[in-house]
Amino acid sequence: MNAIKISQLKGIYFYFVLAIIMMSCSTKSTKPKIVVQPLQMEVPANTQSFSEELLAGEIANTNIQHLALVGSNKQSITLKEGYINMFIFIRGYGSLQADTLKYNIEPESIAIPMGKTKHIQIEVPEGEELHYLQFTKQLSAQDLEDLKNFPEENQYDLFFTRFADCEPYTEKIKSPNTTSRTVLPADIIPRVSLGTVEAMGPDEVGAHSHPMLDQLFLGLTDNEVIVHADSASTTFKQYELLHIPIGSSHWVSVDENKRMYYLWMDFFLTKEGQEWLKTHKPSNTGTNDYPQNEDAQ
Repeated sequence: MNAIKISQLKGIYFYFVLAIIMMSCSTKSTKPKIVVQPLQMEVPANTQSFSEELLAGEIANTNIQHLALVGSNKQSITLKEGYINMFIFIRGYGSLQADTLKYNIEPESIAIPMGKTKHIQIEVPEGEELHYLQFTKQLSAQDLEDLKNFPEENQYDLFFTRFADCEPYTEKIKSPNTTSRTVLPADIIPRVSLGTVEAMGPDEVGAHSHPMLDQLFLGLTDNEVIVHADSASTTFKQYELLHIPIGSSHWVSVDENKRMYYLWMDFFLTKEGQEWLKTHKPSNTGTNDYPQNEDAQ
């Protein structure tokens, strides 16, 4: 009888230990993971061009490439039907031409060929090294329909702007010392919007969540912050691309004498989810009437 009881106790103990292990594994598997990929900013010697894929598979139907061109150099790009391309220039100078349109490229600017534009050319002069990201996003049938119905003032052959020239906005979760700018407003590219956040530490962007979108951060010049998502946290520096775990409660902190300066990129899961951007209030209105716990960038 004692042998049977001992055997039973061993069996109970075994299943108890197994249950603890399974609970531990489950806890680990549900812990959010903040995916960060540094950009390779050194072009290999004796080469005039370089490319690398970033965060493969992180954003649905979207390919992200980091490219570098060493001058004197030209690159011609043919745009594929049914896709939208965003070019984000982060370091170096050059020029961009699309048909009769020509722009001077400088750091922290963005170009999006649209409308009838089918080809663009990027040129880099002698002695210059241009680094940029190219986002190639496949458009859904609904996206293509929405593009046709956007307001006429939002329809471009080539959308081009410098971050510094973009309209500032305010949010309750940010301090008065933080400068936020809308780089790509709603209803220009379906279900995509971009903006910058800039401040000197100590400062922070308060905790918030947005389950209706996938969000990337791109570290801009001298950015050095800590990004938190639920129980996870990571350092985040200049020229790094970071994916916020979707649906997580996340926030950003910057220490004293450090700089917070990043580009947020929102990829909305549905057209309806983009309505949330209406909570961004232009700074020139003098108002900041966000609900206390409103989701924010």
